[in-house]
Amino acid sequence: MNIKHQAGLTASVLALSASALISPSAAAFDASVSGFIRQEMAYKIGGDQNPNNPNGNPLNGKTVPNTVLDHPGGCALLDALTLLTVAQGGEAYGSCLLGTMPPNITKPFIDNENDWNVFATRAQIDIDMNISNNMTGRMQIRGYYQPDVFDDYGDPNLFTVNNHGDEATYLSISGSNYMVDMPMAYIDYAKGPLWIRFGNQQIAWGEALFFRVADVANGLDLRRHLFLDFGAEEYADERLSSPGVRASYTFGTDWELEVFAQMFQPTIIPNRGSPYSFLPYPFTVDFETGFDQVDDAINGGVRLQGQIGNLGVQFFAVSRHNPDPIFKLVPGNGTAEGLLNGPLPVLGGGSGELMGSQPFYLDESGEFGFDSWRHWFGSTSLAGIDGLGLLNTLIEEYGFLDDAFTLFSYFGLTDGFGDPNVSTIEQGRYIVDTLATAFGGPLRAGGQAVYTAENIYGLGFNYIFYAEPDTFMDQLVLRFEGSYTPDKKFTDPSLSSDFIVSDEWITSVTIEKYQRFTDAFPATFFIFEWMHKSESDMLGRHLSGLGGDRNHLPGGGEDGRGWDALVFALQQPFPDLKWRIDMSILYDLNGGFFMQPAVRYKPSNTWSVEAFANIIDASNSGSIFASTEFSDDFTVRINYQF
Repeated sequence: MNIKHQAGLTASVLALSASALISPSAAAFDASVSGFIRQEMAYKIGGDQNPNNPNGNPLNGKTVPNTVLDHPGGCALLDALTLLTVAQGGEAYGSCLLGTMPPNITKPFIDNENDWNVFATRAQIDIDMNISNNMTGRMQIRGYYQPDVFDDYGDPNLFTVNNHGDEATYLSISGSNYMVDMPMAYIDYAKGPLWIRFGNQQIAWGEALFFRVADVANGLDLRRHLFLDFGAEEYADERLSSPGVRASYTFGTDWELEVFAQMFQPTIIPNRGSPYSFLPYPFTVDFETGFDQVDDAINGGVRLQGQIGNLGVQFFAVSRHNPDPIFKLVPGNGTAEGLLNGPLPVLGGGSGELMGSQPFYLDESGEFGFDSWRHWFGSTSLAGIDGLGLLNTLIEEYGFLDDAFTLFSYFGLTDGFGDPNVSTIEQGRYIVDTLATAFGGPLRAGGQAVYTAENIYGLGFNYIFYAEPDTFMDQLVLRFEGSYTPDKKFTDPSLSSDFIVSDEWITSVTIEKYQRFTDAFPATFFIFEWMHKSESDMLGRHLSGLGGDRNHLPGGGEDGRGWDALVFALQQPFPDLKWRIDMSILYDLNGGFFMQPAVRYKPSNTWSVEAFANIIDASNSGSIFASTEFSDDFTVRINYQF
């Protein structure tokens, strides 16, 4: 979206709000101002660094053997390319015959040890307005500043995102270390059974903790503390707002029909090189191009909810562009200094394409690109990418690398003579090391985020059990939410431009209860949840790309089993209500858990202190916690309200 168009849309939303303020009923106007200032500090418990950043790369400062020397065909291939290059007046290197083949591959050591995941100051101002008997309004202004406490190569950009010009959202101003935005700027109108909200707003459907089944209207902003804030806040700080209109009409006392129409706003994932980046560092993703293709899109939805005795029911349907990006490779327009530079000598003539027509290009720094099979398969498996499938995507979709792999086939590196495809991880090892050597150094890649259209249909119910007072079954709440998305598109684990298309079912079952165990303490609130997804995990990664590592291809989990997770949480206030303890546990049945014990101290109406630990473990790369396992931290939030 260009700046002029964005400014026009934003101005329209604000003008709509302003028109209410200057209406004839403006004489009844009054406003109240409140807010808070908060220091947020998340100190790393362990010494592990983010494996997706240079300083956390398991190969940081390590030397590994160049496997080309172990494959006679690889040596013969590079010898032939070297002789061809020398005959054309080029430089002779990377040759076994001439003794110039590097026997080892060394990743430069990046000595940046980070102790803080978050060290930020936040300020927020809320302005609540009474405009007339039927009209109210709210505006929220939020500022967030994190000084340069995160030490990565160069100066990492924490907040700037090229969606709306240089901004992540419609109403924000940001730099590499700060952001100021307006997550709320809306007018409410209510008269009898009719309620309308128009302006910049969040739309929060669904009541599950951690899980999002019915909560599909808005994407998430994961730049600050990922999803590792206070679990009981249920994405309140992460859920993204957008200009829109939301309305409901109540029929009698038991039924409500709600509709919304809202401008598309994509999810914002952590930037490359930031504390919580979860894409491999050698990948540079273009978000702006994909957003520009759908920047005029409007998401819409309808929900009917009502009460039948003790049973509450809801039905919803949403037509949207999925705010969560899916990815594909795009040409990087790179250059090569090595042997693979220019049209390749392939039987039948080949494509004649140059290296700039394909997505991998030389990392000119020589430090951070894919330079060995260990880096390639280790990083891709952590991100839910099939490293071997990615090699075959390069063959199928890019003529230059089809030529390159066909050339490799003449020397026994692929499935057969003239067949460029590879089918085993052992082949992949030789191919990656040969590519890095032949290209003349480490490789980087270009990718693009895509936002696809989809329709979601769902239903839910909640039932309140009543029994003898103070027994476990009395006022026990059972909730169910389910959704169905036909022809949903997922990132292909091989990063093909042909996305995976499959129907997806998502369900969650929740049991919650306030139970008083002793008269000396207020009631304990606890909640238990189970979630099932048929095609993807909680992060939206298709199951077919999960479970791999340096030595194994992805094992997936899509063969009828799907993805499952369990949540248990409790909250216990103390008698004076100054203290409260919380515990949240999310268990991924693919092999990992997240545990968050927490304590809150509120000595007065103005001051509060919250402290919690995030303890994360993953047994393999199939877990949703594999890419965040490094981030165990102890968080303290000191809050002053006014």
